[in-house]
Amino acid sequence: MKAQKFYQKAIKIIFLSALIIFVSIPEVTKAAETYNMGIVYIGSRVKYTNIDEYTAFEEGDKNPLDHAQELFHEIILNSDLRNIGLVGVESTEYSKMARNAEVEFQKVQEELRKSVAQLDKGNTSEVVKLFDKKLDYLIYGYINNITVSHRESFGDSNSIVSIDLSVRIVDALTGKIVCVATGEGSAPNHDKSYKKAFRFENKPVEIESFQAAFTKAMNKVVEKIKKQA
Repeated sequence: MKAQKFYQKAIKIIFLSALIIFVSIPEVTKAAETYNMGIVYIGSRVKYTNIDEYTAFEEGDKNPLDHAQELFHEIILNSDLRNIGLVGVESTEYSKMARNAEVEFQKVQEELRKSVAQLDKGNTSEVVKLFDKKLDYLIYGYINNITVSHRESFGDSNSIVSIDLSVRIVDALTGKIVCVATGEGSAPNHDKSYKKAFRFENKPVEIESFQAAFTKAMNKVVEKIKKQA
C-alpha cells in the first residue's frame, strides 16, 4: 500500500514537472527572439541656425549633427532595447571607419543622409544595401526643434538649450512605420561666444550643452519605444 502511494506521488510530481517545462518553453522562446534594427541617421529640420554650415575651430572638431549622429548610434547600441528583442546594427561602412578620420566620416554621413530621404518615401531597398546583415527594422529620426531660453543665475546671464527629437522605426522590407517616439531634453547653456559654439537665432550654443540635451532627449525616446513594444 505504501509502495503504491509512493509511485502515485512520484508519477504526480513527474507529470507536474513536465507540465511546468511545457508551459515555460513558449516564454523562453519568446524572450530569446531578436530582431536586427539598422541604425540609419538623425537629421535636422531646424531653421535659423548654422548647424549645417558649422565650421570647426580646431582639427578634429565636428559639426553638431556629427555629434548627434555618434550619440544616436551609441545610445541605441548601449540601451536596453535588446531586452525587448531589438538589436541595434550599424551600417557596414560606419562600423568599419575610424571615428577620427573626418573625411571618411563625412563620406559615410552623406550616404546615410541620402538614405533618410528615401525612407521618408517608404523606400527601403537602397538603405538596406548599406548593411551587411539581414535587417528586420530600420531606425532613423530628426531634430525637430532647438530652443534657447534665457534665465538669470547668480548674477550671470545664462540660458537653457532644449532639443526636440522624433524617431521612427520602419519595417525593413515594406517601409511601413511600426513605431514613432518623441523626446525632449534640456541642458544649461552660457550666453558667451565659446569657440566651439554654433549659433541658433543669433545665440551661441555650446557643443557640450547640445550633446547633453540631445542625450536626454534620446533616452526619453528609448523609453517610449520600450513602452510601445
